[in-house]
Amino acid sequence: METNQTYKNRALASLEGKWTIGAVATLIFLLIVNIARVSITYPMDDTTGASVNGIWFLLSLPLMWGNRVFFLRLIRQEDIGYGHLFDGYKDCVRIGVTLLLVAFFEAIGCVFLLIPGIIISLMLSQVEFVMEDDKEIGYLDAMKRSVDLMKGHKAKLFWLILSFIGWIILAILTFGIGLLLLLPYFNTTLAYFYEDLKAEQQIG
Repeated sequence: METNQTYKNRALASLEGKWTIGAVATLIFLLIVNIARVSITYPMDDTTGASVNGIWFLLSLPLMWGNRVFFLRLIRQEDIGYGHLFDGYKDCVRIGVTLLLVAFFEAIGCVFLLIPGIIISLMLSQVEFVMEDDKEIGYLDAMKRSVDLMKGHKAKLFWLILSFIGWIILAILTFGIGLLLLLPYFNTTLAYFYEDLKAEQQIG
């Protein structure tokens, strides 16, 4: 596995000349997942709003998958377009159920304590990528493969994510506008991390 800075440098190199498509893809994702949800639920009472939020979350799961996988395709220099953000809806049941199970296990971990929640989140962090590379893999098998990939690498990924804290603060100070550049950078870095995990397992 490489150093955190190496992953970041590789991400920056891949984004050269592609910052615009990465930023626009991120904007589309954020508008649909967050702003549209808030606009829909704003006039509603708390109970109805919570119900609609839950439904919107379920409907957004394939889009969340598509956003993460978009940047894996970018580093592989595959053909990408904004329409690829919605590819998850072509297989929405498998993807939706899997990501819902991931969210459920992460929530269960957080109920007990924050640290177990973080550990579970790290263990299941590769599920979207795994499902992109194996179009037939089932719910539990996708999670198991992510767990296997992350054995011995959870701390590495934790520190890699934490290394973005300065950029996160900067994005907040720009009233979120900085997210349009930060999230492509972040997601591309994580895509490179996955590629190394995958290569390491195949070698092993």
